[in-house]
Amino acid sequence: MRCPSLPLCGLLWFWLPLFYSRPVKIDKVKADTKNLTRTIIARIQEHQLFPLNLKINGLDFIPGERPLESLDSMDETLQIFQRILPSLPMENMPVAQIFNDIENLRSLIQTLGSHLGCTVHKSSNLDALGNLTELLTTSPYTAAVVALDRLQKCLHSIVKHLDHIQRC
Repeated sequence: MRCPSLPLCGLLWFWLPLFYSRPVKIDKVKADTKNLTRTIIARIQEHQLFPLNLKINGLDFIPGERPLESLDSMDETLQIFQRILPSLPMENMPVAQIFNDIENLRSLIQTLGSHLGCTVHKSSNLDALGNLTELLTTSPYTAAVVALDRLQKCLHSIVKHLDHIQRC
């Protein structure tokens, strides 16, 4: 006669490590967020055409240099760039990789927010963007360079303010 409790004990023995898991520390999430942010900055700098210090009218919908001191503002800004990046006409630029990295960065910021007890808010600025192809048709390559430059500045702001995050 077979012992039915033996497979059950074996199954429980294999599940034992699953019950011993520990939560991810907030410092680890911050470090991963900083590293991914620096990686995206390096990708942009690697392919940047020229330094841009010009003021260009008509591209006000692309977030510029504003302090990103809360997790909500960081997530909202990255969400806007996620909406802008696929519309950029960049053949030699790894826009798809940067897009995926921003998606992962948003995920890390939302994980950081859940550690701090924040709730996820839906961005209201996305509706104001409207049809990006119409906005980018006048000077698509200039808009691409401006968007990547402003994304890089926002990423620097995220790295700068990440250690001092106290609120959502």
